[in-house]
Amino acid sequence: MDEIGQKLRNARIKKGYTIDDLQNVTKIQKRYLIAIEEGQFDHLPGDFYVRAFIKQYSDAVGIPSDELLEEYKAEIPDSQPHEPNEGKDEEKTRSISDSSDSIFSRMRNYIPQIIVGVIIVIIIGVIIFGMVHRSQSSSQVTIPKDNTEESSSSKSNSNSNKKTTTTKKKSASETKSISIKESDTKGTYTVKNLPAGKDADVVVTADGGQAWISYTVGSDTTPTWQEAISDGDKKSTKLTSDTKKFAIHTGNIHNTKISIAGKNVDLGSTSDSSTIVRTLTFNVE
Repeated sequence: MDEIGQKLRNARIKKGYTIDDLQNVTKIQKRYLIAIEEGQFDHLPGDFYVRAFIKQYSDAVGIPSDELLEEYKAEIPDSQPHEPNEGKDEEKTRSISDSSDSIFSRMRNYIPQIIVGVIIVIIIGVIIFGMVHRSQSSSQVTIPKDNTEESSSSKSNSNSNKKTTTTKKKSASETKSISIKESDTKGTYTVKNLPAGKDADVVVTADGGQAWISYTVGSDTTPTWQEAISDGDKKSTKLTSDTKKFAIHTGNIHNTKISIAGKNVDLGSTSDSSTIVRTLTFNVE
């Protein structure tokens, strides 16, 4: 057993927590907690989550996470590895420069032909425009207006405008009523006025990096789904009309974006938190 895993396990036992208890407290799957205690960091979703899950574990059992991470930083995988690529950058810059010089050199040889071609196109365009203009002027004929048709057309346009205005008002009243606000309890949101009788999409997007997500409905502790979402990817779930409560557990709040029925959820009050593993609860009214 790894030294850091043994230290965390002893602290858990001292707290009187079982693995199941710790899973309920941290919302981290039991198999990941066991992997941390055994020092099997390669069983976690990725290097980034090793530090995040150890921090969450240590906070839950009363060990200062910053001190623990600093003490065992040599054993914990680096979440942001860096590779030297100065030589590649120089070669790429040199290749781009040589290519650009070659393109500009070839273009300079064709500049006289291009200028002549542009002038010819402009002259032809002016001639065609003049011919079309004369043709339209000579073919214009004044036709007396039929007042009866104008009156009928005016009424038809008026009725059409009224229908369009009514449709716009209905559409505006349906879209502007959706409300998603955070309550006094941090991380708890109230969702109001979803479209009646319709299923709404809950979309979770990873933005800026990978995000491990777990989605649960109601009071059920077993996730409906859970997975690590890659940067730029999204996961969509149907929120049925009888759903009153659901929760989204994220392993990286900074890289997580959420929208409900097309409306973005403001995570501003949670994204500045030092704890990146968060559970967001949504109550639907």
